[in-house]
Amino acid sequence: MRLWRAVLLMNLALAFGVMLGYLAWGRQLVRLEQELSAARRQAAVSRTWTLRGIVRAVLPKANVIILTHEDIPGYMAAMTMGFPVNDPKLFEGLDIGEAVRFTLTGVPPDLRITAIARESNP
Repeated sequence: MRLWRAVLLMNLALAFGVMLGYLAWGRQLVRLEQELSAARRQAAVSRTWTLRGIVRAVLPKANVIILTHEDIPGYMAAMTMGFPVNDPKLFEGLDIGEAVRFTLTGVPPDLRITAIARESNP
């Protein structure tokens, strides 16, 4: 008689624990969904960054400049990559290895260089 009571109490305790865990997980899931939707709304906004970089290649036929750039705050770490150029006139006068200041505009990950200028040496 006592054994079935012990088994019953253990099963009830286990069911109660599983139920509490499920409720806690559900609350966390709702919070994660809210954070994800907020991040998606923020990512859909057109943004502009002005950065420094070094020209690694100029590809006028592909309408791309490959740069080693500094960190893009709130988006990506420093790296070497190519960016499409808004206006082909921006290619004029750029040399490989030259330090530049450039402006990226767009909705990530679709960013374009809208302005680029040689950086003066101190």
